[in-house]
Amino acid sequence: PIAGTEFSGPTAALQGLFEGKTNIICEVEKTAFGLQVRAMELFHKLGMRIRYMDPKSHDKHIAYVSHLSHISSFMLGKTVIEKEKDERDIFDMAGSGFESTVRLAKSSPDMWTPIFNQNKANVLATLEEYIRNLSRFRELLETDQYDALYQEMQHTNRIKEILNGIKK
Repeated sequence: PIAGTEFSGPTAALQGLFEGKTNIICEVEKTAFGLQVRAMELFHKLGMRIRYMDPKSHDKHIAYVSHLSHISSFMLGKTVIEKEKDERDIFDMAGSGFESTVRLAKSSPDMWTPIFNQNKANVLATLEEYIRNLSRFRELLETDQYDALYQEMQHTNRIKEILNGIKK
């Protein structure tokens, strides 16, 4: 399931967590038909959308849309903690944008370390592309190319349309 929060364990359970969320099913052909039927009934009762995908595609795509978000959040939190020595400054000056961006940094390292290990090749490829984009952003900023920086951000604003289309 592509659903969850930054919290883990039984106390983190939420009513309706899976409603409208995607559940990716890989290698369905390896599951007995009777178990498939029972699982589909459960997923339907939870209000989940079903998507079938082969494991390699799953691991590649999920590295971009899930794993990279967690890494970014963890490293942003790390950077702020290292640079802002006074925790009160972080508390007082962190706005909602910062809070939402580092929300995933509250996730369990016990869960995420094995995930990064198991999907290492895809995570590394994803990180390489992300670092390339960060370097490009830094280069544009360093060289005062604000029109190009604007164009990069404006082009990226398209993510709003993509995500709005998904939520409909």
